[in-house]
Amino acid sequence: MDEGFENWGGEVVRLSTQFMFERPRDRFVKTLRTIDEIVEKYARQTTPLRRKLYVGIGIIFVICAIIGIWIPGWPTVSWMVPAAYLFSISDEKYFRWSLTNKMFGAKLSEYYANGKSLPKHAKQGIIALITLMSALSIYITDVSGDPGYGQVTIAVIWAMGIWWIARKVPTRDED
Repeated sequence: MDEGFENWGGEVVRLSTQFMFERPRDRFVKTLRTIDEIVEKYARQTTPLRRKLYVGIGIIFVICAIIGIWIPGWPTVSWMVPAAYLFSISDEKYFRWSLTNKMFGAKLSEYYANGKSLPKHAKQGIIALITLMSALSIYITDVSGDPGYGQVTIAVIWAMGIWWIARKVPTRDED
């Protein structure tokens, strides 16, 4: 007999048997349709001092993202995600700008519109890259003569990172 549960529409949904990439609650991420809906859901107000601090740090992230346009291998949208987050908790004007600008807005809007979730293929790629770089780091620390503390530290941080991405970051259906 299939195990399942009823979703909000009364439809029976099978429970996922995949451990790492899907959880039943991930399927219920409501897609937001407009920038106004995104801003309404995620924008928050804070104290004037925190606002200035968050906007300042957010602008530094934006500058790093702009540098990434011209430097190969330097990420762009990866810098804009924390910038948009900082803007969302400090200044609605900057948050709205980050969601609508020509260079980064489409990707950020998609990210926020889909409940800050990632497609399954993106999570798999991220996990593969983290695993590859962690293995390389463990190898290099071993070759350099580390007695084992570095390798264990890298392995523990790798496990925590993989767990976080696999279990805490929501997965959405492929686009």
